[in-house]
Amino acid sequence: MSCSSDIEQIRQALTAYYQALYYGRPEKLAEAFRPDAMLLGDIDGNESRLDQTQYRNLLQTRVSPHAQGEPYGLQIGEIRLCGNAAMAELQTPLAGKVFTDYVSLCKRQGRWRIAFKLYSHTQ
Repeated sequence: MSCSSDIEQIRQALTAYYQALYYGRPEKLAEAFRPDAMLLGDIDGNESRLDQTQYRNLLQTRVSPHAQGEPYGLQIGEIRLCGNAAMAELQTPLAGKVFTDYVSLCKRQGRWRIAFKLYSHTQ
C-alpha cells in the first residue's frame, strides 16, 4: 500500500471517530478504534480515562453535539507515519471548548485503527 493510501485510511479512521462523537453514533467507533483502545485526558482539569465500553456508553447516554446545534468542526492536523504506526493531531470542538487530541494509530491486518487518544483543552 502506498503512503498516500495509508494517509487516506488514517483520515477515514479519524473522521469515523469524530462522526461517532459529533453525531452520537457509537457504532462508528468500530471503524475508528481498536477494541482495546484507551482514551486519556482532562476536562476542566479533571482526569478522564475511558476504555471502549465506557466510551460507547458515554456516547449512547448523552445528547450529541449535532443535536445541540453545535457546528461540525473536525480539523485534522499533521499526520506522521512510520511503517505500521502513525500519530495525528486533531482539533475537536465540543461543548464550547476546542480539544487538542493526540492520536496514536496502528495498522493491523491492512486496517488503520486508533490505539490511544490523549486529549486536553486550553483553560
